[in-house]
Amino acid sequence: MEGLWQTAVADEAGRLLTAGASDSDFAVSGVIQVSRLNPSLSDAARAHHRADGAAPAVKPVLEKFARKDAGEWVFNESQVLSGSGWLELPDRPLAWWQGNGRAAVILLLDPREASMVVAADLQDHFKSAASGQGVLSWEGPSGMAWMTNGKPAQDAKPDEILRHVSRFGDWTLRRFYPVRVVTSYRMPVLAGSFAMAALLLAGGIAIVSWQRKATRLAEQRVSFVNRVSHELRTPLTNLLLNTDLALDGLTVGDDKVRRRLGLIREETSRLSRIVDNVQTFARMERGKSETRPAACDVEKIVDELRENFAPLFERKSIRCEFDCCLAGEVPLDRDALSQILSNLLSNVEKYAGESAQARVAISRDAGNLIVEVEDSGPGIPAEARNRIFLPFERVGSRVDEGATGTGLGLAISRDLAGQMGGRLELLTVSKGAKFQLVIPLGERSRA
Repeated sequence: MEGLWQTAVADEAGRLLTAGASDSDFAVSGVIQVSRLNPSLSDAARAHHRADGAAPAVKPVLEKFARKDAGEWVFNESQVLSGSGWLELPDRPLAWWQGNGRAAVILLLDPREASMVVAADLQDHFKSAASGQGVLSWEGPSGMAWMTNGKPAQDAKPDEILRHVSRFGDWTLRRFYPVRVVTSYRMPVLAGSFAMAALLLAGGIAIVSWQRKATRLAEQRVSFVNRVSHELRTPLTNLLLNTDLALDGLTVGDDKVRRRLGLIREETSRLSRIVDNVQTFARMERGKSETRPAACDVEKIVDELRENFAPLFERKSIRCEFDCCLAGEVPLDRDALSQILSNLLSNVEKYAGESAQARVAISRDAGNLIVEVEDSGPGIPAEARNRIFLPFERVGSRVDEGATGTGLGLAISRDLAGQMGGRLELLTVSKGAKFQLVIPLGERSRA
């Protein structure tokens, strides 16, 4: 049908080229306007004729006669004076152009009018197709069913869809075959199904029960660890306090006793850091860990850590440089920052090795606190870069054999950094290990 329509439209265009475009009695269905383009005529000679006699809304015009008026459809002479074909543009009506070398005509078309011819032809074919089983439904370009031989079941999906897409529009045939539902039961199969369902139900109940027991056991373990850590906190505090008092009360000549008390203080401080990490991890497991920003002096925190780690670094001949370019108080959680720095320095003491070089740099940039801790030790293998931030994970190698620790330090430090709205990352360096802590200096807290 589309080929026949094209032939009829081309014949009509040839007739109008010969007879002139003033005739508005068009012989082809779907032609709504004809425009004659003649390069030898002046602007006043342009002709646009609509089949209904109304003023044309679309005005095809040659480029040299264009005035930029509303509705103008501008053509170049080389486009339309010779040849013919369809004109299909998104913002223009469907059109057919045809030229004879001296002039051209533009036929504006309305596929909806021409589709009535298609509808009549489809109606004849529908009568023969509708004699079969099932329900047939024809849908025209508008999407509405314009012909059917029955009503399909509610919410029924078509069993067969045939579509015809052309310049007349999208025509769709939907066929719904009759459905007959037959239900039969086989007792052995039915009994087996019930038995299987019972087994699955019993298995599900057992799994839920085991899961609940495992959850209770995990909660009890976390609670036990938390209670033990809390009980250790008081005697550790007393040990540190009394060791400091004993060190302050020694005379100048008691170097041997001073060294032993210093060793006791160092190991007690190490145990205190382990207890701090265990308590923080227990709070995180219960979802009760949070940070509370407040004004604090970062330089004072760094001085305390330098004093606490100085004996540990001295014993391994580790030279650690502290560079803090942050004067005054800033809003952040003091305890969280101190615990993160303590864990990072503890890793330097454990893994950097004898006579290593280390550096702690603290600065402020664009409203963020930037802390970088690096050392010249053996570094961290590429395959372990992400794993080291998981709880209880440690990098095993000949360099760190015998190093003590719970494997919680970096996991806790990254979580604390996240609670303060920041991040803790392991940077890529050519030698050693380098961690960067970035914390926004604002009122941020996350439960």
